[in-house]
Amino acid sequence: MNTRLKYIVSSLALSLMLTACGNSTHQHAEGDDHGHAHDADGGHAEEDDHGHGHGGGVVVTDFSETAELFVEFPPLAVGRESEFAAHFTRLDTFAAVDVGEVIVRLTGGGLADEVFRIGPSDTAGIFRPVAKPASATVRRVIVELVTDDFTSRHDLGEYQVFRTEAEADASLPEEDEDASLIPFLKEQQWKVDFATAQVSEQTLSQSIRAPGLISVPPNSEARIAASADGQIAPIGSGFPDLGDTVTRGQSLIRITPRLGGDLDIASLVAEQRSAQAAFEAARTERERVEGLLAAGAVPQRRVDEALTAERQAEARLNAAQSRATSAGGTSGVVIRSPIDGHITEVSVSPGGFTSSGDTLFRVTDDTRLRLTARVAEADTAELGSPTGAWFRFAGSDRVYDLSELNGRLVSAQSSIDQVTRTAPVVFEFDNPEGTIRPGSAVTVGVQTSQMYTLPVIPASAIVDDAGQEVVFVMADGENWERRVIRVALREGDQVAVASGVEPGEYVVSRGAYLVFLAASGPAEAGHGHAH
Repeated sequence: MNTRLKYIVSSLALSLMLTACGNSTHQHAEGDDHGHAHDADGGHAEEDDHGHGHGGGVVVTDFSETAELFVEFPPLAVGRESEFAAHFTRLDTFAAVDVGEVIVRLTGGGLADEVFRIGPSDTAGIFRPVAKPASATVRRVIVELVTDDFTSRHDLGEYQVFRTEAEADASLPEEDEDASLIPFLKEQQWKVDFATAQVSEQTLSQSIRAPGLISVPPNSEARIAASADGQIAPIGSGFPDLGDTVTRGQSLIRITPRLGGDLDIASLVAEQRSAQAAFEAARTERERVEGLLAAGAVPQRRVDEALTAERQAEARLNAAQSRATSAGGTSGVVIRSPIDGHITEVSVSPGGFTSSGDTLFRVTDDTRLRLTARVAEADTAELGSPTGAWFRFAGSDRVYDLSELNGRLVSAQSSIDQVTRTAPVVFEFDNPEGTIRPGSAVTVGVQTSQMYTLPVIPASAIVDDAGQEVVFVMADGENWERRVIRVALREGDQVAVASGVEPGEYVVSRGAYLVFLAASGPAEAGHGHAH
């Protein structure tokens, strides 16, 4: 369902001009019966100087699921070419829409639809369709944006089409611009990191702040120790390294026993392989000489010599194999990973020696982690039975909510640590992306069972103005109202507000400080129209 804000130059005498809102979610920017605010020129006192080209008169901001439409157009009159200054913003990126076609449709009143189309203008995000009504009646105005990716439909409500331009112009009241509103234009919004968010009523739980530590559960980390004295030998061509992913039961290395003196299994294996190569070379030579004998190129003596060399090489190979077998074979002791995970510690290298009990590797499975919050003794009375938690890394605005990570409470001890004067509260949660590292220190919010249902806004919407917490509420797509709020509680990156905003209103959620600067003066935030 679309949500619409209307900021329209009109008076109570223009009831025919605005006969219906037709949407229960309209915002009441000035508290009147129709959710309309009033301004003599839509909040653009420097329109002629900057060539913004806004239509003036009627100003509407309307939201679909995919786009925000901020449009200005003059009162409609029969035969008048009324230009719509339609500003379209994508809601997934809050960037200007620079492709597609805009359709203005006048419908209802017992007449056939009138349709007017146009593509994007030279200024990205702005479309300028021109409507030229043919009949004096009440018409519903519908604006559609059609692109290859999506269609955004905006029902702007019903408007009177006046018989003459003079009647249309006379309908405009002479009102002063509302000096309390802060202009921050679409052309400015599109050039910076800017976004809006709708105020929603939610039920949040009060949380207790505490320092916390990320770790792995006890059964998710394995220290792999040597089970025998010996020399480290790789299995295959590679050797386990930091960060390698391993599976349970996977062979990592082989420990070959030392034989005393300069001998060890590795040396015997090398001797065996050398003997094998010599035997294969002697056999190849014998076969070559036999071929030459058959062709009459060599005497029988050469074949006999080659056959003798082959038998000697075979004897050396058999002896090497026997020595290796009697010393324990080529297998040695194979070291395997007891769990799935990745290698986080390597304490040995190929060819090195180890003793039984020495640490070889450490393997960690961080697909599921633990969060331990140290709740201060003074806060334990409010802790009750924790219902969840969130955490944030130092210097980061991102909040990790355990409810979104398959989190669960492991324990909430009532006993107080006599050294730290804190009570540990332990949770477990999934780490699906593997980006959360064990050992990290975090700030934790332990959620209690105390619940509040209040308007909720993003924490990023709040600006500290000389000790007051303020937000900027949308009057229309380019004008903002400064509101002082009273915060009831903070829950991760969300803030429950006791007063100052109402559900359904829109606040600046990114770029609020730029609007704050704009309130100080145009020069502070680069106020003006970009063309």
